[in-house]
Amino acid sequence: MKLATKLLIAIFFSIVFVILVMSLSFYHFSKSYYKHQLQEDVENRLLSHAEILGAHSDETTLAHVMMMEAGQEENTFIIFDESLQVINSSRYFSDEVLANYQLWISKKIHQNIKTEFIDTMEEHIPHAWSYTSFATIDGERGYLFIDQDTGSFEKTRKHIFLLTLGIGFLAMCLAVIVSFYLSKRLTNPIMKAQELTREIASGRLDVDVPISTSKDEVSILLSDISIMAKSLKEYRDERQQFLTNISHDLRTPLTYIKGYSALLKDQQLEPPVVKEQSNIIYQEASRMEHLVQDLFHLMKYEEGSFHLDVERTDLKGFFDQIQTKLKLDIQSKQLNLKAHAPNDDMYVFIDRGQFERAVMNLVSNAIRHTQPGGEINVTLTRENQRCMIEIHDNGTGIPEKDLDRIWERFYRVDSSRSTKLGGSGLGLAITKEIIHLHNGSISVSSKMGEGTTFIIEIPAE
Repeated sequence: MKLATKLLIAIFFSIVFVILVMSLSFYHFSKSYYKHQLQEDVENRLLSHAEILGAHSDETTLAHVMMMEAGQEENTFIIFDESLQVINSSRYFSDEVLANYQLWISKKIHQNIKTEFIDTMEEHIPHAWSYTSFATIDGERGYLFIDQDTGSFEKTRKHIFLLTLGIGFLAMCLAVIVSFYLSKRLTNPIMKAQELTREIASGRLDVDVPISTSKDEVSILLSDISIMAKSLKEYRDERQQFLTNISHDLRTPLTYIKGYSALLKDQQLEPPVVKEQSNIIYQEASRMEHLVQDLFHLMKYEEGSFHLDVERTDLKGFFDQIQTKLKLDIQSKQLNLKAHAPNDDMYVFIDRGQFERAVMNLVSNAIRHTQPGGEINVTLTRENQRCMIEIHDNGTGIPEKDLDRIWERFYRVDSSRSTKLGGSGLGLAITKEIIHLHNGSISVSSKMGEGTTFIIEIPAE
């Protein structure tokens, strides 16, 4: 069964149930209210008659009281003496009925109950029986009794029932219309979502998701499907680009290795030539090894399965060691590396090997992209519970359009120049992952021709 059909049935029966409950509740409360009002009316009438008879017990007053009650519809009014014998009545009744009246009054006198609703016969509307005592100024005593039929309410009940049926029919018609409208409004977007997920499953990721101004759950679902499709498309494109890049970076050294190996195998070469070509094969094999090793580590970083062996480290001493390791590279390009550490308390918990790799990547990039005679400044500072490493160079800089993409695997600002300089395109991606593993962050700013600044922030001790 379709969702629209289920929804239609659920709404229809819900409205029918509500109508029935409202109708029965209305009938019950209206009946209770009517009985309460009728009881008050009957008792007040009897008290009023008792007061009149108590003040005026002549024949004229008695006739007037009987005339008033005789004008009431569907009731029997009786005046009893003290021994429950009939003095006067507004209607004729049988001896059997009279015996029932007398028996009921005699019982209620002892129970101190004035009014009761009595089922006079099976499958017939109940009657309200009520009595009160009176005493005249002459010392005569007796009882006033009313047998009030509730037929007027039964007539009203029929009208209420017919009115309820009419309202119920209109409500059910409205329920059907509303159900169709809601089922279409709610299920159409769900069917669209189903269609979109099928297209995504089939590989078509550039799906067209309808734009909706509403903020309901279905609209949010469609928006999430659109975001998911976009993410999957980006992932697919990145994977294809990754395979293309890795194929290119591996094909070049393999070509060198294959070519020079063929020369060594097929030709008789002089020892110096053999040494030169063997050295080229070794260099290209080492390049492949480094590339595969970088890929392996990057995969471990991104999976979050890499275990950091952290230890308490003084950043100033840590950077002095890095500066020593890079001394030859700095001197060969005639660069000026300046380190500033205005704070003494620069202790952090890091994996020295991995964190050194991240910082070395940044400083090595600064060395490669800074012209001879240039300057590299490294500033170590602490603010509250964060330590910051700022690496600034006055090199060539990075175009603004490339700043957001330099963290991508194999992305090179200048592909040909980066390859020439020895970059694999994985260094910054690895650096970012290492910083994140240390619960830190890294940001970059750059201007063409003026240089680049990287800022690393990590938790302080």
